[in-house]
Amino acid sequence: MRLVLLPGMDGTGELFDPLVAALPELDCEIIPLPDTCGQDYASITEFVRARLPQEDFVLLAESFSEPIGAALAAEGLEQMKGVIFVATFLSPPSRELLFLGSRCPGAFLANLPFASYFHQYFLIGRNARRELIDQLQSIISDLPPAIIKARINTMSRLVATSATCDLPALYIQATADKLVQAHKVSDFKYRFKTFVVKKINGPHFILQAKPDACAAIILAYIAAL
Repeated sequence: MRLVLLPGMDGTGELFDPLVAALPELDCEIIPLPDTCGQDYASITEFVRARLPQEDFVLLAESFSEPIGAALAAEGLEQMKGVIFVATFLSPPSRELLFLGSRCPGAFLANLPFASYFHQYFLIGRNARRELIDQLQSIISDLPPAIIKARINTMSRLVATSATCDLPALYIQATADKLVQAHKVSDFKYRFKTFVVKKINGPHFILQAKPDACAAIILAYIAAL
C-alpha cells in the first residue's frame, strides 16, 4: 500500500523525513504544496488530485492540508482506501495565532533571538532535537511571506461542512498541541462514519517529535483496512 503525504503550512514536505524513515515497510510519496497557483483550498486540491497515484493508496494530511484530504476523501476515488489526519482541523484553529502569523512573516520570526523557543513552545516541543529545530527554522526562513499570508487567510476562511464520508478515517491527536484546540477533533466525528482517534503525548508537530509512535499507529491502521 502506498502512503501519500500532504504537508502542513510550510508545504515543502521536508519535515516528513523522520516519519518516512520510521516507515521502511511502506512506499511513501510526498506531494509538496504548490506556490505557483492560488492558495485557496479548491486550487490546491485540484493540484494534488492531478498528482495522486493510480494504484491503491492511503492519504495522510497534516495540519493545513486537512481540508484537501477531506475533499478528496469525499470524492470517492477508487484508489483511495483510507485517510489519516494529523494535528489538524475542519474549522479555523486558534484565531489569535492566525492573526499573529498574518502580521509577522515567517522569515522575521525565524530570525528573532527567541525564535527557537517560540518554535519549541508552539510547534515541536521543548525536547526537540537540535537538528530538527534548525531544519524547521531554515524552512520557515525560506518561505515567501506572501505564501504564508495567503495560506493563513485560507485557514481563517475555512468553514466546516456537514457532508458525511464513508471512507475509514484515522485522526492522530497531539495532546500538547498549542495550535489546534482539542475540541476540534469532534468536528471529524460527525463527518466520517468510520472514525478512530489515537492520542500521542506531544506537540503540534507530532510526526516529527514522535515519529516511531506515529508510524506504529499508521501501520496498524493500514493493516486493518
